[in-house]
Amino acid sequence: MKVKNEAGRMVETRIAGVTFKPFLGARKYGFTSKITTLEKALKACQLKNGLTVSFHHQLRNGDFVVNQTLAAIKELGVKDIRLAQTALFTVHQPVIDYIKEGVVSRIEGSLNDAVGDYVSKHPLKSPVILRSHGGRWGAVKTGELPIDIAIIAASASDERGNCTGLVGDSAFGPISYSQIDAMKAQHVIIVTDKIVEYPCKPQEIQERYVDYVVQVDRIGDPKQIVSGSLKITDDSEKLNIARQCVDLMDAAGLIKDGMVFQSGAGGISLAAVKYLGERLEEKNVVASCATGGLTKFIIDIYKAGRVKKMYYSQVFDTESIQFIQNDPSLPADIGHYADPTSKGRTADSLDAVVLGATEVDVKFNVNVNTHSDGRLLHGIGGHQDTAAGADLTIITTPIFRKMNPIVREDVTTITTPGSVIDAIATNRGIAINPIRKDLLKKIKGTIQILPIEDLKTMAYDATGKPREPNLGDDIIGIIKWFDGTVIDMVRVVKEEQP
Repeated sequence: MKVKNEAGRMVETRIAGVTFKPFLGARKYGFTSKITTLEKALKACQLKNGLTVSFHHQLRNGDFVVNQTLAAIKELGVKDIRLAQTALFTVHQPVIDYIKEGVVSRIEGSLNDAVGDYVSKHPLKSPVILRSHGGRWGAVKTGELPIDIAIIAASASDERGNCTGLVGDSAFGPISYSQIDAMKAQHVIIVTDKIVEYPCKPQEIQERYVDYVVQVDRIGDPKQIVSGSLKITDDSEKLNIARQCVDLMDAAGLIKDGMVFQSGAGGISLAAVKYLGERLEEKNVVASCATGGLTKFIIDIYKAGRVKKMYYSQVFDTESIQFIQNDPSLPADIGHYADPTSKGRTADSLDAVVLGATEVDVKFNVNVNTHSDGRLLHGIGGHQDTAAGADLTIITTPIFRKMNPIVREDVTTITTPGSVIDAIATNRGIAINPIRKDLLKKIKGTIQILPIEDLKTMAYDATGKPREPNLGDDIIGIIKWFDGTVIDMVRVVKEEQP
């Protein structure tokens, strides 16, 4: 069948059994600024009750964007929102009021401090779902966690939405968590406090994904990126734990030319990085790569010539932000770092990783999500991803804190299973997982180790047996392994009776 198209040509609409649509006309697209207000952007993105809104957390306790957005959502009269943030911190305490008011009814993302404490005692409509960094990326990628509107903080953006976190007064490092949100969300809004001339350089998220750009006075305070767990310890016992980690790596034969390492963000882990740099110097060897979060301690090792490359996914202090503005090195998004559905992850290249814990047990299971009283106060971060990827995974912890045993018979919550934990380094010695017979053979006679049951006994002797948490039946949280399966559940904490 022939029809005349809008260009005035007669064209066939079916040829060789294939149907073709005739040309219907063209128009000039041209440039239209995407800059608008937050309220107008949300309305234009068809915000309505029950949608899922996502955020990244790279400004950590200095983030202003989550609170600003929820205030706008409340002003628009929208309720029953599912938050799909990568993490919430103390600065996000206003989220509690939005929960009480019905603006937020579901959360799929890490909780820290006040919001976690509140949810522990006041279950949401559906349990909070916690995933590792890689697990969240995979969930968004596969559609397990569908996002309606992605709100992406950027320290600089042009009018079309090309943006970055690397430049500007509010620079916080690479926007490593939100690329998958930008690619998969139904709508994308960039929130920035600095509009730059087109095209923005560098471009971590590109205009092709962006619906609107919102300019605000401030997206946050980068000085508050360093907070809480991101400060190196000055406790002598904890420093000794950090030294033991490096001794174990050395005894295992891992401190050598070409080593790939990562440390967690806790005070002991940061100290371990510092001591590792010193050991690299002593042995006159050069590590190949440091992965994960970038800190001034890793930069010091890099400047000293003891690590060739820094393959980072986020930045943990202002010194590191300033450094990468002049030497961007190798930023890697979270998908490259830890996506379990990908064909290759930087986490799998690790020789050694040092991580923290709120509790460990005699089966080498690790808890990083709850305290021993059951309160859901911490996220997973990259704990699962790196523990499973590294050749040597070391957990650092004192055997007790105050009068609470940390090495115990059973952890309150399992975040990372003992099958991927190789060693527990404590202030009373190191325990090696019995399943690592190869490691035990390699380090035999070089460093002293103890059965983990002995560490548990020491903890119980000092504190008494663990106090049972006062928990109810309602499930307030679900802990997922990075492949999307459920590894544990968190139950409601009963409030103390007056």
